[in-house]
Amino acid sequence: MRTDALLIRRLAFELDTRFRGAKVRDVGVLPDGRTAIALWSRGQTSLLCIDLFGTPPLVSVEDGELPIAAEPGFVRATGAALRGMALLAVRARKGDRLLRLTFGVRSRFGVGDEVDLFLELVPRFGNAVLVKRDTVVAAAKEFSLAENGTRAVAAGLAYQLPPLAARPSLGGAEAEVLAESEAAMREPLYAYRRDGAILQVYPSPLAGFDDGDLTREPSLLALLGEVRAAQVGGAAHRRAEQRRRAFVKRLDERERKVRGELASIAAKRREADARETLRVEGDAIFATLYELPDDAARDEAKDRAAKLFARYKKLGASRAHLDEREATLRTALHAVEELRWEAERAEDADLDDVESALETLETRQTRARRDGVKRRKRAPLEVRTAHGSRILVGRSPVENAELTFHVARPHDLWFHAQNIPGAHVILQRDDRSEPPEADLERAAELAAFYSKAKASTKVPIDFTERKFVRAQRSAPPGLVWYTHPRTLVVAPRGSD
Repeated sequence: MRTDALLIRRLAFELDTRFRGAKVRDVGVLPDGRTAIALWSRGQTSLLCIDLFGTPPLVSVEDGELPIAAEPGFVRATGAALRGMALLAVRARKGDRLLRLTFGVRSRFGVGDEVDLFLELVPRFGNAVLVKRDTVVAAAKEFSLAENGTRAVAAGLAYQLPPLAARPSLGGAEAEVLAESEAAMREPLYAYRRDGAILQVYPSPLAGFDDGDLTREPSLLALLGEVRAAQVGGAAHRRAEQRRRAFVKRLDERERKVRGELASIAAKRREADARETLRVEGDAIFATLYELPDDAARDEAKDRAAKLFARYKKLGASRAHLDEREATLRTALHAVEELRWEAERAEDADLDDVESALETLETRQTRARRDGVKRRKRAPLEVRTAHGSRILVGRSPVENAELTFHVARPHDLWFHAQNIPGAHVILQRDDRSEPPEADLERAAELAAFYSKAKASTKVPIDFTERKFVRAQRSAPPGLVWYTHPRTLVVAPRGSD
């Protein structure tokens, strides 16, 4: 969305109409770095949020309270100057993306004190400047003539307005004329969207947006709030995708190390399998001792044979350890495959669960880590059948473990895709009776859909009573062993 002078004038009009006379309670910094002014008006507090460095720079209104946080010098100075003042007026400079917010107090003798907050809403060059009697008190960005070439902004200097730039109006000269009157400012705006996202907002119709969905909206402030929410959602999703890629990279590194150790074990196993040659060689040495010329030569031969027999015995004893270690590493490879799928399928909000499971895989302190996992409180995904069964589906590693070991009862049925990463699915009946075949198939369809094989036409699904499922030792949450399975082959079908 692009902002121009006409939209800034509309913004000034709406802010002035809504907040004129509002009292400044505080000024602070939001967790995302924006500056916010808490305004008390009509019995409630609103936050006037200023994002000078966004694309585009935005001023929006939100509900909430200011957090207690460290404040940079500009915010601290602005808070000290404005706290307790009233917002007297909001004006826009004609032909520019500049807002002037005037705050003031009046004494009982009629003597006033006023301060202006200038918001320069120019992409890449946004700034906020606190001015008293035409002198800069503080600025979000200070710069000298050597840095700017046109003007300097610093505390103690006279404030110079930014130079006007020749910027064509989005709606053309005709729109400029139409927007002059207050009546025009009260007219609904033209809002263009595509796939629900705002493309552009303007006081008059715009060319070039024929492929968008057009609506008429009464409030620019509400639309700017919508733009801000979309930005936050998009930024959060991008951060989640970065985390997801980081998880997969860590899993790839874990797999590389495990496969390297498996290759080393395979080499040691080959050496252990060939240990008979050591025994044969040692026996041959003892068989030929009588042929040696003296005691020194015989002692040396005996020492060499003893070392061969010791090596033979050690390699034989290592077989059990190698078997045990290989089984552990094979389990770790299975965990890596499971968690890679979990990272791919997890919703953004479930990535904490994936990270907890990944940390469990990477640390030896598995029990302490697992007990320390902070679980999100939410209702599990639930499907009710026409026959009265309740089917629950796990959506993350931690939720899989929660459903299986804390929600399911011993005789409830547990479903999972056969030898494939997938969700834990629980089938329950309140009357504890045997579920009908149709409900078994429905639970199996859900287990197939919420598995790595969801794109397949037919998926084998194992199911057993919950009492036959146990957690794997020293493994991430959700990894289990099970016995007494039966199998259904079904087509994946979701919860719709």
